Amino acid sequence: MNTIGPIEIVGLIATTRGSEASVGNEPRYDPGFVAELARAYEAAGYDRVLVGQNARSSDSLVNATWVAAATQRLKLMVAHRPGFIAPTMAGRALATLDQLSGGRAGVHIITAFSDLETRNDGDWLTKDQRYERSQEYIRILRRMWAADAPFDHTGPYYRIEQAFTEVQPVRRDIPVFWAGTSPLALKYGAELADVYALGPGSVAQTAAQVATIEAEARRHDRRPRFSMSMRLVVGDTDAAAWDRATDLLRGVEARQAAQGLLGRELGAAALDVAQKAAQADAAGDDPCLWTGLTAATQGRIQVMCLVGSPDTLAAALLRYYHAGIDNFLITGFDWLPDTARIGTEVGARLRALTAAAPRPGTIA
Repeated sequence: MNTIGPIEIVGLIATTRGSEASVGNEPRYDPGFVAELARAYEAAGYDRVLVGQNARSSDSLVNATWVAAATQRLKLMVAHRPGFIAPTMAGRALATLDQLSGGRAGVHIITAFSDLETRNDGDWLTKDQRYERSQEYIRILRRMWAADAPFDHTGPYYRIEQAFTEVQPVRRDIPVFWAGTSPLALKYGAELADVYALGPGSVAQTAAQVATIEAEARRHDRRPRFSMSMRLVVGDTDAAAWDRATDLLRGVEARQAAQGLLGRELGAAALDVAQKAAQADAAGDDPCLWTGLTAATQGRIQVMCLVGSPDTLAAALLRYYHAGIDNFLITGFDWLPDTARIGTEVGARLRALTAAAPRPGTIA
């Protein structure tokens, strides 16, 4: 069974300066800003960054190579969707990235909750089929990274003969991040994930998810780390932070109006997000948890926020730590100033708090 180490503070690589609250004509892709933001995360003391991907975005592996070149120690969490390139090719690409970055690579397996989005890339498998494929994919990746000789593989989705990679990860393995709440997601994630990534929610919702996954993982004598994403609205005081939250809400509403998003029909995924936000509000035990942006967009923006001063935010995040969270994917809305402040003020306070009151089973 694994022993859990210190927390990680994780950022998100944005590919343009604008955010959900910006109204303007930002370029769709800004390579210079990608590198600038990566260096800002490193300077602010972040441990790792998520390099995201969707069916219409720039490529995550290429972006991750650019981020690695721009930084010295920042670790990577590269979103990757199984099924679009062979697992053997992905294994070699990720191993190459790990070598180029000095052992900083990590892969976030994205099985995709939306059938509509996967069909953008020509993938017509069902959600359950995608999870089944993902678990086979991970097994092939790990075998590639550890193999000393070519191997064959025959499974439901892949038949491979004499697979091998001449470049292997620095440590002969790469951390695998995983997400999902469906029965198959829980089954395979508990069995295979090094880090199980959870979406935002209340402390109670998060603790319940952690308990469910830990119980399943114990069947395999495993104890994964847990990641949670949360947007932070930080101000000098709690009052100033709530004033800023109001301004952000106005900005999001203005952006929606400018882009003509207010009248669109909702998909099931957006409804799920909105329902989770409503449940978090109903619990009422997280005074700085704010679901205003989620509610205003009817779940289209998949964010919940914690609002407050650095001390308030660190104390709020400590509750998630004691609920089982090890990796905190925490970002703001004004990328560069928020990155600096969250890393140096909120993150530093959270590290001190968790070091002073570690959970049972953790190591320094």
